[in-house]
Amino acid sequence: MSPEEHDIMHGFEDHYWWYQALRQHLADSIQPRSPSFSLLDAGCGTGGTLAAIRKNFPDAELTGVELGDHALELTAGRNTGARLLRASVNELPFSEASFDVVLSIDVWTAAGVDDALAAHESHRVLRPGGKLIVNLAAFEMLRGAHDCATDIGRRYTRRELRALLEGTNFQIERLTYWNATLMPPIALVRWISRMRLGSQPARSDFRALPPFLNAALKQLAALELSTSRHLSLPFGTSVFAIARKYG
Repeated sequence: MSPEEHDIMHGFEDHYWWYQALRQHLADSIQPRSPSFSLLDAGCGTGGTLAAIRKNFPDAELTGVELGDHALELTAGRNTGARLLRASVNELPFSEASFDVVLSIDVWTAAGVDDALAAHESHRVLRPGGKLIVNLAAFEMLRGAHDCATDIGRRYTRRELRALLEGTNFQIERLTYWNATLMPPIALVRWISRMRLGSQPARSDFRALPPFLNAALKQLAALELSTSRHLSLPFGTSVFAIARKYG
């Protein structure tokens, strides 16, 4: 992703509805065995997820890796106390069984990431019984200018993500789509953006929203994510999974 898009992400992610709902869901899903658990954010972007995790778990041992120098600078500016390294999720610079939790949020979809290698590396650095939490862009029909601007190289179905995780010897605990309610209008917007590619520069979907609308969308997304703990949603713009490493 370009430095310009990282700046846009950094400016939006702390208050934008999509990020707020997902990050609270991540925090609720971690359920650590100890307050001082170790967590790796594999592809930490501009640090918003690490900041949210630190707020919820002040005693956690946090680590983030990211390839982009500018993104790492933005993350460091958040002063989360996390250890930060420049590294690829294809080749994590850690020994086996180093972490209790690995997060990888919208990273395996990125151009240049080998999803099989990234899944293998996540499995390798997790301790036995450790938890992987992953979120990925869903459905190729939702491809648009946003994907070009944010370097999304592939989109996943639930079946594809299940095959990837099980093929890496993860045991899946939860696997669901989410952001289902907004999928039809988003699909329309993305289709229009595909038609315009080439005639105007690609840019991400992040736009400033009126506070009331942002709050309403956050509540809607949070409701879907809460529901997905008990019922796997049949479609959505993202696919979310929680898996364990056993053995």
